Amino acid sequence: MRALLLAGCEQCLETTAKCNAAAERCVEVCGTFGDLERERCAMLGRDCADVGRLVEGLMQRSSPFMAEACALHASTCDALADFCAKWPDDACCHEAMVAARACARACRVCATGKVA
Repeated sequence: MRALLLAGCEQCLETTAKCNAAAERCVEVCGTFGDLERERCAMLGRDCADVGRLVEGLMQRSSPFMAEACALHASTCDALADFCAKWPDDACCHEAMVAARACARACRVCATGKVA
């Protein structure tokens, strides 16, 4: 199980970096629309990226709080992906949705040690 957990956490770290980048792009684009729904999307993108950066730091130093942070990040990724799904034809939102869904899956594995 330890090897599985480590493998899952490596994937979590990889997908978190991609998710953070996609979420930041989403923040830049959606935050400039002047539309309340898109501003909410930008806020969720910011939350996701902020928690993602926390996860990266905790994972890199093997913090005992890593699993809890990964579980929280999976939740923020799900929220961002669900909201971005409202604009599937928007390249920015589509990219963030795909990256966030992949990251949520990987973070759950790291948080629980169980492959979904």
